[in-house]
Amino acid sequence: MIAEVLIACTLSSPLVPADLDIYQDCKKHNEIIYHMEDYVDLFHEYFTDPNDLGRILRIAFCESSGNPNAYNENKDGSNDLGILQFNDRTWWDWLAPKLKITSERTNVRVSVAVASWLIRNDTINKYGHGWYHWYPSRSCWDLENL
Repeated sequence: MIAEVLIACTLSSPLVPADLDIYQDCKKHNEIIYHMEDYVDLFHEYFTDPNDLGRILRIAFCESSGNPNAYNENKDGSNDLGILQFNDRTWWDWLAPKLKITSERTNVRVSVAVASWLIRNDTINKYGHGWYHWYPSRSCWDLENL
């Protein structure tokens, strides 16, 4: 499964600086995917498109380094928790009642399932998709910004 998410990184000859940047971005993507290797099959259950799978794995890496117990306290007093760093207000005030969630954000399967739901269903916004929930870390996970 991991092979579907990896990108073939090649260099052209003669080498030009722009090609080197693309190559380095490609290598960075693959390093992130290898770091998240233990979760690829689980994430693939909810993200079957290889582009979406690669993106959500990069997001999880950027948000938590793949740590399901990652914790961050925000300036507003709220907390982000879990592999995808769901905010406690988003999780308990909105998602838990709407999706009937009783599990903690440290449950990787539940967090991935919720992320999949958000991306597919939270589309009434200026972006038209749910990926925007992770835009604060976009410079880390978006291939165009690598």
